[in-house]
Amino acid sequence: MTAREQLIQEIEQVSDSLVEEVLDFLLFIKGRQDQKNSISDGEKSQPSEQSILERMGGIPQHLLCVGNLSDRDVRRAVIASRIQQSHQQKS
Repeated sequence: MTAREQLIQEIEQVSDSLVEEVLDFLLFIKGRQDQKNSISDGEKSQPSEQSILERMGGIPQHLLCVGNLSDRDVRRAVIASRIQQSHQQKS
């Protein structure tokens, strides 16, 4: 018996509400697969072409101007020093 035949046999034995849930799940999976296929074929949709920051409106300016936090290494150093200071205050 193939997986398709077994699925049909199982569907015939369950309640209509469970069949509706299975159908919703199947349609969800098909949609996700179609989306993956269209992206891999080079047909990117508009939202996925933008970065997360672009969709959010860019980098918040207040984060760029406070203490020269625009550099990742500087941010790491600031965070590390603050963690070290908080550990020293606790002891």
